[in-house]
Amino acid sequence: MQGQFYTKIMDLKQNIKDFFLDILFPKKCVVCGKLDTLFCEKCRSKIVFLKTQNCPYCLKITTRGRVCPSCKGKSALTGVYVVAHFEEPLKEVIHQYKYEFIKALKDDLSDITWPYLEDFPKNAVLTCVPSSSKRLAWRGYNQAEEIARILAQNTGMRFYPNLIKRTEYKIPQTQLRRKERFENVKNAFKVNKKIDLSGKQVVIFDDLVTSGATLDACAREIRKMGATRVWGFVLARNK
Repeated sequence: MQGQFYTKIMDLKQNIKDFFLDILFPKKCVVCGKLDTLFCEKCRSKIVFLKTQNCPYCLKITTRGRVCPSCKGKSALTGVYVVAHFEEPLKEVIHQYKYEFIKALKDDLSDITWPYLEDFPKNAVLTCVPSSSKRLAWRGYNQAEEIARILAQNTGMRFYPNLIKRTEYKIPQTQLRRKERFENVKNAFKVNKKIDLSGKQVVIFDDLVTSGATLDACAREIRKMGATRVWGFVLARNK
């Protein structure tokens, strides 16, 4: 009884806090400024969703973004499924989420993402690309982990946020050319050996994919743990 009473008091305090925050700092769409929402339906309707999926390496059209036969030997990934193009208005929303620290946008971004995860097996293991320690300290949260946690709740997948660990901080991928990106992330990740992946399918979530180098580096380590298939599942593709 005391525990239930304490929970109700804490919920009441949070509701009061949210009420005053809404008055002092009212929600508004980060794209168009409409009140009472962070990402309004009108702006959401302008998202450019991918109609076809592509091999993450040569971009040939493939089923569900599978790595094509020509590129298969180059990758540890089974494929990479991408939800949308990295274009406005989604580009602005992701920017606000990652660099303006509007953490609450995780709900909007996961809301438009999770239906596309429904096609994956429910018994697959879901994880996310880890942030570097410097990025985590700067931002205060791993943007991919925040969304992936909600995706797991919505789909019923088992979520292991700490499955992959970044072992060293290297040059940010955004500063490098495609070929350099693959070299930059070699041996940059390790897998938690306490988690049994034998015979399992693993889905790695990230918010953006450009070259696919980071996802591939993570997949290589996961494969060593006996996973049968490793998919990348990404919110948007950057050019």
